[in-house]
Amino acid sequence: MNIDNKEEKVDMEILIIGGGIIGLSIAFELIEKGFKVTIVEKDKIGKGASWVAGGMLAPQAEGLDGEFLNFCLESRNLYKDFVKKVEEKTKQETGYWECGILKLAFSEEEAKQIKKDVERFKNLGLKAKWLDRNELMKEYKDLGDEVIGGALYEDDAQVDNRKLCTALANYIRKNAKVLENTKVLKIEEKDGKFSKIITDRGEFTADLCVLSAGAWSGELLDIPVFPLKGEMLALDIEKEDINRVLYSSKAYLIPRSDFHRLVVGATQENVGFKDGNTALGTLKLLKGSIDTLKNLANKNIQELWYGYRPATPDELPILGESGVDNLILATGHHRNGILLAPITAKIISEYIAENKSSKYLELFSVKRFKT
Repeated sequence: MNIDNKEEKVDMEILIIGGGIIGLSIAFELIEKGFKVTIVEKDKIGKGASWVAGGMLAPQAEGLDGEFLNFCLESRNLYKDFVKKVEEKTKQETGYWECGILKLAFSEEEAKQIKKDVERFKNLGLKAKWLDRNELMKEYKDLGDEVIGGALYEDDAQVDNRKLCTALANYIRKNAKVLENTKVLKIEEKDGKFSKIITDRGEFTADLCVLSAGAWSGELLDIPVFPLKGEMLALDIEKEDINRVLYSSKAYLIPRSDFHRLVVGATQENVGFKDGNTALGTLKLLKGSIDTLKNLANKNIQELWYGYRPATPDELPILGESGVDNLILATGHHRNGILLAPITAKIISEYIAENKSSKYLELFSVKRFKT
C-alpha cells in the first residue's frame, strides 16, 4: 500500500469482493475504524459457504498443530469479544456457545492418535481429557456400539453461523454500500496497482480492494484456491439427546443452543462446483449420525444442503499482499472460515488502517506458492 497518512486512509474507499463471513467480518472492522466500504457479492451477502457451514470453533478437535494451531487458537480466544461487539451493534443473537467438543474414536488406531493429541494439548497448557467408553455411557446412553472413547476439549465451542452472518449482513447493509447479485468478471490493475473491477453491472473503482470471494477467488486472480464440495443435513432433536458437539471421522453432530436442531456434517468431494445433495452423501451423514448416537435413527430430517469450501493445496489460508499494490487477499480458509473470521478481520483491518504487520501475513502469504 502506498498511503501512509492515517487521515488520508480513513478517506479511502475500500472495495471488498465477497460477502461471506470473511468479507463481512473485515467490512465490520473497517467500518468500525471509520472507513468507507463497498461490498460486492454475486448472490446475497451472508450466504454461500458461510451460510452452509457447521459453525464449529474447533482447533483442538480438528487436531491442528504448529503455527496454524496458534493462529486458530488466537481466533477462538477472540470469538467471545467479537460476537459480543456484533451483538451489541446489531441487537441480534449469534448463537455463540462455549459447549465444548467431544472427539470420538471408532477404532483403536483413532483412539491412539486422539490420546496423543490429548497429551500434546496438555503439554501446551490447553484443556484436554480422555474419557473411556464407560465414562461416556454415563452421559450418552444411546452411544453407538463402535465408540471406544473420546477426548473432551472444553474450550472448543460453536457459533450459529447463520445467525452470525445475518447479524453482520444487516449491519453492513446499514453502514456500507452493498452490491448484491453482482458478479465480478475481472480485477484490473494499472502500472502494478489496483485500478477497478469489471462486473456484470458495470465498472467500480476504489482506493483499495480486498479479495475474499471464497471458493471463487481463484477465478478472479491467479491464486491456487479451488472448491471442495461438502454436503450437510439437519435433524430434529430434543434437549436430552445431546449436550455438546460430537466430532468424529464418521460425522460431526452440532446441536444448536435451543436444542431443536442438530446440524450434521460433512462430506468432502473435489468435484468442482457440482450442484446438489446426493443419495450417497446423505446416506453417509445419516449413517455417521446413527453410528454415533443410535436414537438419532428415529429423528426427522429438517433440511438438506451443500456448499463449497475455499481450499488451497496446503489447506491453509491466503492472506495479505497479492503482488498488486492495494489489492489484499483474504481467502482460502478451507474448513475453518467461521473459526478464523475474527483474527482474519483483525489482522487485515489493522494492516489496512495502520500498516500493522503480523507474522501470519508472512506465514500465509501467497508467495509460498510462487517460489
